[in-house]
Amino acid sequence: MAIDELTKKEQIINFAQSDPFLKISDIAEYVQTTPRYVRTILSEANISLMKLREKYARNMEKRLKMDEQFELQAKVSLREEYNYNSIQCSDIFIEKADENQFPEISRFRADDELVKVYQIQSVDEKPYCIHELITYMDKDINKERLMNLESVYDLLGRKGINNLQFMNNIITVESPVEIIKKYFPEVDSLLLSRRMVLLNKIPIGIERFFVRTDLTKVEFAGELHI
Repeated sequence: MAIDELTKKEQIINFAQSDPFLKISDIAEYVQTTPRYVRTILSEANISLMKLREKYARNMEKRLKMDEQFELQAKVSLREEYNYNSIQCSDIFIEKADENQFPEISRFRADDELVKVYQIQSVDEKPYCIHELITYMDKDINKERLMNLESVYDLLGRKGINNLQFMNNIITVESPVEIIKKYFPEVDSLLLSRRMVLLNKIPIGIERFFVRTDLTKVEFAGELHI
C-alpha cells in the first residue's frame, strides 16, 4: 500500500511504532499535520514513545548479543592482483523502471514514478560493478543535478538519508542477460548483492550491486580473534 493511501492517524501510529526515537515534531512534519494532533492520536491509541523506546533498546540489546554469536560476515572485494589498479566511477544515470517487477517498494506520493538510479565502476577502464538503486522519485527531478552527484544515495536526501535502514544482503550468482550484454560481454555470470532500503521500516527502495565474478573474492570472517 502506498504511503499516501494511509489515513493521517494510521501514518502517525506507523511512524511512532516503526521509529520511537522520532520526535513529535518529526512525525508531524512527515504526516503534514500539527504536533498537537500527533499527541492526541498517540494518546487515544495509548501509545507512549518513552515505553516504545525502552522496548526498542531492550530488543536491540538482545539482538546484538545474538549477532555476536551467530552472525556470519562476508566481505566482497577485488582480488589481490587488481587491488591497486585504477578504479573509476562514472556519472550518475537515471532511467524509468517497471513497477510490476518491484511491487514491494512503497510509493510516497501518487504522482511519483519508479526509477533506476545507477553508477558504473570500472577497473582498468573495464566495467567491474554496477551500483543500482530502484526507488520512487518526483517525475520532474532535475536531470542536470545528477551531474554533480558522487553517489546514488545523494538523491535520497529528501527522504531523510539519516533515517535509512537496510535489510540483510542477499548474495547470489546470476546471469542477467540484459546487464551482461550491455556491460559485461566477456563474462557468463555475475555476483548479485541485493538488499531492501527502509525509511522508518517502510520499504522505499532496493539496492543492487552487479559484480564481475572473475575479478572478485568473497571472504568470510573466521573464529579466531587476536
